[in-house]
Amino acid sequence: MTSTSPVRLKVLLYERHWQTHRTFAMEYDRAARKVDPSLVGAGPSRAQLHRWTSGDLKGLPYADHCRVLEKMFPGWTAAQLFERVSGVQEEADGEPTRSEKATELLTTIDRRLNAPQGDIEWGSREVRTSSVSPELLHSVEGASDEARKLGRQLVELQRVLRLSEEEAGQLANLAGNVVELAMTADIDIGPQGWSRVTNRHQLLNLTDKPITRLSREVWFENTREQLLIEPVSDPDRRVMIQRRHDTANLSKFACQISPPLQPGDSAMVGFVCEGGQFKDDHYWRQSIPRYTRQYTLRIRHQQAGRLLRCWAIEEEPNGSENSVEGDLVWDYDGDDVVMTLTRDHLRPNQALTLRWDVPHEPA
Repeated sequence: MTSTSPVRLKVLLYERHWQTHRTFAMEYDRAARKVDPSLVGAGPSRAQLHRWTSGDLKGLPYADHCRVLEKMFPGWTAAQLFERVSGVQEEADGEPTRSEKATELLTTIDRRLNAPQGDIEWGSREVRTSSVSPELLHSVEGASDEARKLGRQLVELQRVLRLSEEEAGQLANLAGNVVELAMTADIDIGPQGWSRVTNRHQLLNLTDKPITRLSREVWFENTREQLLIEPVSDPDRRVMIQRRHDTANLSKFACQISPPLQPGDSAMVGFVCEGGQFKDDHYWRQSIPRYTRQYTLRIRHQQAGRLLRCWAIEEEPNGSENSVEGDLVWDYDGDDVVMTLTRDHLRPNQALTLRWDVPHEPA
């Protein structure tokens, strides 16, 4: 083992498993398309990449390279990417040590707690396990107590959910936010269109403050007087519905959580809504208020008979729309129509809309 500390770029490449030149070139081109399409294919040669990661480079790469690198590694400046990582060692085969990974994990969490907003890569393409142990986090110098606690929770969560190192790192990049590990909506529509909607939110508190409430709203075009909203509690948390604003077909409310969701903790918060009717225009629109790892929408339309048409749209924060019918599955269960839409790694201010047409008169 050498005594030379590696450059941060090398550490981040190993965390994401991008250390081979072929993989790096693919990721470089993916980022370049977002920065300037003319830069696609202009990445470093194999020899240049070696100089970048070995620490032999004097100064910084050309400006265009720096722009692409900063897009590849959100939250890091080009200068930071070529800094030596202090306090850690580099193994003989070039792969970062467990101590190094622990240091980077806590450094990332501390940085994001101080500035939680920004461009964050969200999504995973590889499945590997982490070699960072909770005990190792105690030996990292300079990390805040909040970062250590969140780091321990993330390492444990990574093992339970079988997260890749890349996705665990992305969750660390979300420090300062409340994350939806899973969000589900189960909608059961009766023969006359009256519905029962069950929403469940598996929340992960990556902030440094306890969370006491989850704000929500529900809207239907047709309703039966005031919407009925009841909490769904799990064994570890109690939930109470605090209604804040009600109209004939809209309800804004908060799910109050007891005991509060402490930093680093995860809990399920849910509610059931009844009294909304799907009458003529059949659709469900789900806004995404926070980073969401997994979203599942399940709809059962009783005695609909047959499905005339079914499609799904994902709305981006910039207003553009994409078809996501590849993630939509539908089937029949007797005279019932059953539809399921799943999406992963959603961002705040996105939205999903599922529309379907059935004969107006029940079969």
